[in-house]
Amino acid sequence: MKPLLDRREQAAVNGLLRGVRARGWPPLLRAALFGSRARGDFDSDSDVDVLLVCDVPPEARAAAGKIVELVAGRVDARTGVRVEPWTVCVADLREGRRTPMLVDAVTDSDTLWPPAAPPLRARFMPADAVFCASRLLEWVDEGGAFTRRALREGRWPDAAARARDDIARLATAALLLTGDTRHRRAGSLRRFEQIFVRGGHIPFAVTPALDWAAAAYPVDGGRGQETPPPSARAVRTAPLGYELAAALEGELMVPILERIAELSGRLS
Repeated sequence: MKPLLDRREQAAVNGLLRGVRARGWPPLLRAALFGSRARGDFDSDSDVDVLLVCDVPPEARAAAGKIVELVAGRVDARTGVRVEPWTVCVADLREGRRTPMLVDAVTDSDTLWPPAAPPLRARFMPADAVFCASRLLEWVDEGGAFTRRALREGRWPDAAARARDDIARLATAALLLTGDTRHRRAGSLRRFEQIFVRGGHIPFAVTPALDWAAAAYPVDGGRGQETPPPSARAVRTAPLGYELAAALEGELMVPILERIAELSGRLS
């Protein structure tokens, strides 16, 4: 395995942690290296991803993140090392609030600060699956109106991106309810097809929606982009994407809601 950090990168990370702690707010509880650097499968384009757990309430998370990003920007300017901080609050690690991305980040993480602290731990539990799948369905429910409006206003790139992402959200929600947290974007679509379509749980009629959405992501999957732009083909066929997203929603909404109700009943 490659070393986690070279000397310059370690100095940059130390600078980030010193800068945050020197400010006094947000109060830093834990810091850990995560992502490809922690796993050892990074390349020359990989950022240095640092998870910071801060003692702030959820409503202060965004403000805390802005402060941390300000410090990280100064470290980048001084060292030339891209340190990408992810600021979370203590509540984000509690059962029933954990997201799959956070659980995966914690699972792969390597403690940075305090040096003698034990590794972070966070399993993806049924309560987390119910929470995350429910939020995804809320976004999907809002997506149809957004996509229709974008098409009507001639904003086809926005329409294509929303239709693509809503299809992926539906697939991801179904996967999370089985405890599968490791797949993102096009990976979720292919994993969903493997488990639910080829497994005989969902009709093959949904595959056009999965194929359209997978082709709507960039070739690299949108690495490093929160909302990657849709492919040119997806933009040209945005009305079709809207129809496919609506059809998939009609096929999956009820079984996903039934699974949420089943898991919620077990938790009560």
